[in-house]
Amino acid sequence: MADEIVIKSGNQIAVGDKFWEIRDAGTRVEYVDILTEARNNNGVVYLSLGAGVLDANNEGFVNISARLRMHLGSAQFLHKMLGDLISEALKPIDKSQAN
Repeated sequence: MADEIVIKSGNQIAVGDKFWEIRDAGTRVEYVDILTEARNNNGVVYLSLGAGVLDANNEGFVNISARLRMHLGSAQFLHKMLGDLISEALKPIDKSQAN
């Protein structure tokens, strides 16, 4: 899969029976590799993600990249979507279809 923005400003996304405009304020892309918080409280899921930094002989540290709070329903959708993406990525390549 190429690194490209699939949904960008000006497009719309379905929310229930309505379509909402998507607005991209130019938030930078953050690559994360460490989960720093994962809990739930009263139907809200709390996730915090960080990027580990190891530079030469210095002590390693984690920069917090994102703090996410979402309704349990959104977390369930994210869980399914990530599961589908991971399953697809781990499928063996069908070499019989190669040129």
